[in-house]
Amino acid sequence: MAAMSTRWGMFSDEVAVTYPPAAQDHWQASAFVPRSFVRAKDAHHGEVMVTVLIKDGTRYAVLPSDQRDIVRVESSDLSSR
Repeated sequence: MAAMSTRWGMFSDEVAVTYPPAAQDHWQASAFVPRSFVRAKDAHHGEVMVTVLIKDGTRYAVLPSDQRDIVRVESSDLSSR
């Protein structure tokens, strides 16, 4: 059996993020990420610092979540810091 840690809720130093926005026709992914990786634009929108991988021209973002969730992202949703 592998050792695992499980979180059953959001902690005060975490933010729930969802990508892509609901208006798009893609499956949405949600994860809890450390608040220090998020730059809020307003109460419900912001930017998350991610690692970007490119494979065969498709871009993927590795979220800073405990599970290192990976989501496909559009180039237009990425900005450099």
